Amino acid sequence: MITFFIGDSLTLGCGDETGLGWPGRLASAMMHHGQDLTWYNLGVRANTTTKIRDRWKEEVTRRFLPGQNTRLVFSFGVADISNDVPAKASFENAEAILAEAKALGPTLFIGPMPVGDQDRTDRIIQLSLGFESVCERLGVPHVPVIGFLRESGTYSKALADHDNVHPTAKGYATLAEYLIQTHAVRDFLGLDQ
Repeated sequence: MITFFIGDSLTLGCGDETGLGWPGRLASAMMHHGQDLTWYNLGVRANTTTKIRDRWKEEVTRRFLPGQNTRLVFSFGVADISNDVPAKASFENAEAILAEAKALGPTLFIGPMPVGDQDRTDRIIQLSLGFESVCERLGVPHVPVIGFLRESGTYSKALADHDNVHPTAKGYATLAEYLIQTHAVRDFLGLDQ
């Protein structure tokens, strides 16, 4: 299986002193379940949905191997709030990205994460709800994480211990553990097989 993780700095794993982020932890879980896996972290710092829309397909296509079981995992949104991308543009970009990805292979969306600033987190919540609507309309499985992470003392502390946008390793581990417990992720990544 080839799995691509595509998104912004939170997909890249900025702030994680282990270098794994949540994608590395999911990939590790997949390999521990016996999967023959090639995985790519295509997270780029400060990438808004506009920038991801412009780059993702070319980056995936360069690494695509015909005949392989390919999975596409997207997570974005926090950079849109940080860079004042209008919500309408974020939703249009998300729809274009996910519709095109779905045509290429099985696609999963992981919702955006909270930050240490409450006003920005409130805006991220609204963005997350809009992304959920886009996913439902397109039939793309999705896992909203903002509610769980806002209630997690471990994640909040991990944000505060770094820069209040990117958590330390403990925060990424908390996120990955949550994702691995969800049916959508387990099914999508073959963790129940």
